[in-house]
Amino acid sequence: MTALRVCHLSSTTLESKYFNTLGRGLAAAGVTLFGATLTAPDPPTWLSGHDDYLYLDATSRLRYPVAAVRLARWLRAKRVGVLQTHLFDAAVVGLVAGRLARVPLLVVTRHHSDFHFVSGTRAHIAIDRWSARLADRVVVLGHAVKDHLVARERVPAEKIDVIVQGFDFTALRGTDADGARVRAEFGLEQAYVVGVVAAFYPSKGHAYLFAAAKQLVAEIPNLKLLIVGSGDRAAIDAAAAEHGIAGRVVAAGFRADVAACVRAMDVAVHPSLSEAFCQAVVEELAAARPVVATDVGGASEAIVDGQGGILVPPADAPAIADAIRRLHRDPSFARRIAAEGHRAALANFSVDRMVAAQIDVYQRGLAARAMAGATPSEVARG
Repeated sequence: MTALRVCHLSSTTLESKYFNTLGRGLAAAGVTLFGATLTAPDPPTWLSGHDDYLYLDATSRLRYPVAAVRLARWLRAKRVGVLQTHLFDAAVVGLVAGRLARVPLLVVTRHHSDFHFVSGTRAHIAIDRWSARLADRVVVLGHAVKDHLVARERVPAEKIDVIVQGFDFTALRGTDADGARVRAEFGLEQAYVVGVVAAFYPSKGHAYLFAAAKQLVAEIPNLKLLIVGSGDRAAIDAAAAEHGIAGRVVAAGFRADVAACVRAMDVAVHPSLSEAFCQAVVEELAAARPVVATDVGGASEAIVDGQGGILVPPADAPAIADAIRRLHRDPSFARRIAAEGHRAALANFSVDRMVAAQIDVYQRGLAARAMAGATPSEVARG
């Protein structure tokens, strides 16, 4: 088979950890890469040149028809054999453009599972189902997402490929010195720090962590919450006051040094109500910190309860409080599960495994399209 020519299309930037790791890995494996986005003007650093990147300037859904036509022309000009979309809006634009351009293989990557069932509308759910059916292959980042697609959206199981995300663990480990620096920055030197890495958004479950903290302050008087992620500071302060923990919440905002922030935590909590893969959980395991996570999405694929971390039901503040209490009372248990979780993360979420699985999807998908009757010229573009 000729060299793979693959375009990744995202609703937003292609400059995330996921895309950087995947893009560089695919390039090292000999894949010719292209990138396109609806809303990010700047090309990602993992692309070899600006000519390999297309900014569609589709910041409004009214612009999607024009963007789809423009993308289709560009895909044909670049002789792209595989178009892989990421995020909801990119799937809509990309599938239309891919069919117009007669791209041999269309792959939709689902970065969410039941999010639209929890927070979306019937239209969102219907479009998710349409996208999964129109795509040739559907890539998901965890088995929990596949289970949801099969059970709730009736997507054929044989059409779905589970490819867990790979991580550069060297960059994620952090050091004790990193943690001490972050503690000093926020005046947390003497605190028992419980942290969360997530944007301050209702589905991320911060409210349940705040409620759990209220239950713990009498037992852990030096308890502080470190909130890492974007969010309105006034809203965070208001939520803390509402739960009776004003003065105990440190809103760090968006941080480039997430690993250092996690190393500053005594316990990392992931209280989300809905997730696809739980990337933050793996990053917290990589930093060798004990993790408490709600059993949603792919959390159980990253953590064996009681060994690599503690799993609790979603929307259950008392369960979160009990898990933190157990870790606080038994430091040796906390150290053991942190070490076990770290080892498991390194073994199960390697970059090489992710890249090899992704290339396998492309090759199997193109072979199946050829057998189904794609023209020789179409298959050659793959």
